[in-house]
Amino acid sequence: MTGTAHDRPRLRPEVALGPGMRSGPRTVHHVKDARTGCYYRVGSREYFVMGLMDGQHTIEDIGRSYVDTFDRRLGPEHWQQIFTMLGRYQLLDGYADDAALDRLKQAHEAKQSARQGWLRRRWVILRPDQLCAALASRLSFAFRTAFLVPAFVLLAAVQLFVWTHVGALAHEATHQKHPVITLPLSALVVWGITVLHEFAHGVTCRHFGGRVTEIGVSWRFPMLVPYCRTDDIVLFQRRRARVGTAFAGIFVSWLALVPVAAWWWLAGDGMFGRPLAAGLLLFGSGATAISLLPVLRSDGYVMLTHALNIADLRRESFRFWRLRLRWRDPAARESLSAYPPRDIRTYALYGSVSLLLLLSAYGAMMSVWFSSLQHWVGPTWAVVILAAETAVAAGVLSAVARGSSSERRTTGE
Repeated sequence: MTGTAHDRPRLRPEVALGPGMRSGPRTVHHVKDARTGCYYRVGSREYFVMGLMDGQHTIEDIGRSYVDTFDRRLGPEHWQQIFTMLGRYQLLDGYADDAALDRLKQAHEAKQSARQGWLRRRWVILRPDQLCAALASRLSFAFRTAFLVPAFVLLAAVQLFVWTHVGALAHEATHQKHPVITLPLSALVVWGITVLHEFAHGVTCRHFGGRVTEIGVSWRFPMLVPYCRTDDIVLFQRRRARVGTAFAGIFVSWLALVPVAAWWWLAGDGMFGRPLAAGLLLFGSGATAISLLPVLRSDGYVMLTHALNIADLRRESFRFWRLRLRWRDPAARESLSAYPPRDIRTYALYGSVSLLLLLSAYGAMMSVWFSSLQHWVGPTWAVVILAAETAVAAGVLSAVARGSSSERRTTGE
C-alpha cells in the first residue's frame, strides 16, 4: 500500500502499541503483533502516526496532526518509508498476507531457538495464560487498597523481626537435629514459594491486561532460576502497572513467610519445626533482598527500569559509559551531546553504583576464597588459582556481552 490522501489506514486488531520509554537519548515505543508473537520498537514519530491509524483518520488528517504536533510536514518519501515498514511487518489491516505472517512467526520462533546455548537456555514447563486469567479474576481483591495496606504493614513487621533477630535465627537454623528430614522439606517449601512467586508475576500481568506465555526454568550462566514470561509488561500504559507486575513476585514471597514466622513463634524451643522455620525465614528474606538489588537482572532491576521509564537500563548505561570513555573522539562527544541531563545523571549513577557493588562483592568473595585456599596450597598458588578463575570469569562475561550486543532486544522480561 502506498496510500492516497483519502485512505483511512488501520492497524490490524492484533497489533498493540506500548507507552514511550527512554532508550539512550531517544524515546521508543514497543509494538506487539499477537498473531506472530513479535515485538518491535519504533520512535515517537512513527508511534504518533501509527496511533492515528484507527480507520477513522485519513492520511491527510494524520499529516495535519503531525504538522501540528511536530511542526514538520510528512512528504511522499516519509509516507513511503512508513508504509514500507508497516508492510514489512504486515501490520496494516486489509493488506496483511497470511503466508507472510506465518513466515514472520516462524522467523521469530527460530530466533528464540537460536538464543539457546550453553550460556542461556530455557525449558518451558507450563503455558499458564488461562490459569492466570482465572486466578486474576478470583484474586481481584488482592489488588485493592483495603488488602494491600494491611498486608504491607504485616510484611514490614515480619521483615523487621527477621533482620533484628538474625543471630538467633542463624543459630537455630544451623543446629538441626534431624537434617535428613528438614533439609529436603526446606527445599520443597522453598520451591513451593518459588512457584507462587512466578505465578504472582503472571496473575498480576493478567490483571492489568497482559498475556502470560510461559512459566519454566531458565539457565543463565552460572545460575539456574525459574522464570515467568510477562513480555506484555512493556505495553502497559501506566507505569504503576509495570512496576507492580515486577514487584508481585517479591510481595508474594514475603507474604509466604508470614505463616512461617507464625510457625516459628508458636513452636517451642527444641520442637521439630522451629529450626526449619528459622532457616526458611533467613533464606527467604535474604534471597528476596538479593532479588531487589537492581544490579542483577532480577525483579529489582525490572522494577527500577520501569520506574525510571527506561527500555533497558543496563544496556543503555553500558552504552553511555562506553561513549564517556571515548570522549576524545568527536563522534562520541556528538552522541553524548544528544543525551538530556536527566538521562546523563541516571546512566552515570547506575553505572557507577553497579560497578562499585560488583567489585565489592567480587573482592569480598576473593578474600574468602583466598583465606580458604592458602591453608591448602599456600599463598602463592592461591593467588595463581584465583587469578586463573578471574580470567575465566572475565572471558565468559565478555562472551555473554558480545552475544547480547549482537542481538536486537525484542521482548521485555
